[in-house]
Amino acid sequence: MTPIPMATVFRLPMKALEKPWYEATRVYGPYNGHPRYCEDWNLETGGDSDLGELLVAPFSGVVINAFNAGGAWGNILRILGRTPEGEVVTWMGAHLAAMYVQAGDVVTVGDQIGTIGNADGRYAAHLHEQICVGAVPGPEVFGTDRLYDFRQPSVFYAEHGVEADVIRRVTERDGR
Repeated sequence: MTPIPMATVFRLPMKALEKPWYEATRVYGPYNGHPRYCEDWNLETGGDSDLGELLVAPFSGVVINAFNAGGAWGNILRILGRTPEGEVVTWMGAHLAAMYVQAGDVVTVGDQIGTIGNADGRYAAHLHEQICVGAVPGPEVFGTDRLYDFRQPSVFYAEHGVEADVIRRVTERDGR
């Protein structure tokens, strides 16, 4: 069994953070439990303009799932890490077009892990992101499941050292 790597540095999973990203509920309002427990990341150019955008590991960890769940989920990738405080953290990205890692791979923050997809054409391209602290949920557990401690990703990142200006810029639809 692969030991769970220590996650000491955190970043957002979109590689090209200089691009004009926004988080969908900031524009469209809450839906399906968003924004409190999940976030959907899109480029401001809309539609499938972010299809194929590179994703990187948001923290160091071990890949616990990388598979096509089909239907609404599409390709799912999950990474498990642990903080210096002893918290176990599970990151999930869904609807991916490509996955560059497989279960059991150890990743370091910033490693390329896949690309943004559209669940095989089911949606406009975007990254659905969930972060859970503590117990590790199954791969198809939605972020509204109150049995788990899901955290709003942008808030989690802010609490773990990602600059507030970066988070503000990528969560707002601001024309940048």
